[in-house]
Amino acid sequence: MLAGLLFLSACQGGKDAWELAWMDDFDGPALDTAAWARTRRGPSDWNNTMSLREDLVRFEDGQIVLRGLVNADTLSDPSRILSAGITTAGKRAFRLARFEVRARFNSAGGFWPALWLMPQRDSTTAGGDYAEIDIMEHLNADTLVYQTVHSAYSLNGHDETPPHYTTFGIDPGAWNVYAAEVHPDSVCFYVNGEKTMTYPRIVNDIDPALDQFPYAGLPFYFILSNQVGGKWVGPVSEEDLPTELRIDWVKVWQPRRR
Repeated sequence: MLAGLLFLSACQGGKDAWELAWMDDFDGPALDTAAWARTRRGPSDWNNTMSLREDLVRFEDGQIVLRGLVNADTLSDPSRILSAGITTAGKRAFRLARFEVRARFNSAGGFWPALWLMPQRDSTTAGGDYAEIDIMEHLNADTLVYQTVHSAYSLNGHDETPPHYTTFGIDPGAWNVYAAEVHPDSVCFYVNGEKTMTYPRIVNDIDPALDQFPYAGLPFYFILSNQVGGKWVGPVSEEDLPTELRIDWVKVWQPRRR
């Protein structure tokens, strides 16, 4: 049972409540390195096939295309699958904002495209509880997407008090606009302008040692990832590859000055 919801009206403001703070429409011939960097390989499920190979990122028709494919040169790189991602970590991060991405992707067994946010840690925010906001995740050939918040609180058995994720039906091959708003009292999710979920700050007397709502005080950066394979998404169907995550634009909106 929820301990007591607070400030549930924050997400009820319309688009007029925001003004554009930053955007990238990927119209150039290359990645804007003042705002973005390529995602490097790591040990986690979401980045263990990432590669910096140039042919994994393309620019065409005013879009950036992040690809995943079977690696034909395992002498240069032993990973059987290679994939690409980009991030604004260390370059662009925003507090209390609306984050939007217009994207489309194909479907493939083991394909896990994701648009998500992580906090930029610095001397003022270091050492805080875990905080992650997943604007969109898609698995395999599903006709739905996941939108989720993660924190130390939700990951320690409190994922239903309050519910920390939702699903929403989509056409996997169509263009869709995915958004998340970070407010002092809530995180709200949208698909094509339709609100899909509100995750509220609550009075946390369930587990006071954990911060139930660590999002409000943090600046968040983007990760846009074309991951192929992982424990959650399951085995890769190599005959379905290559995969493509196409991004038309990203936008960040902040509260309009009165």
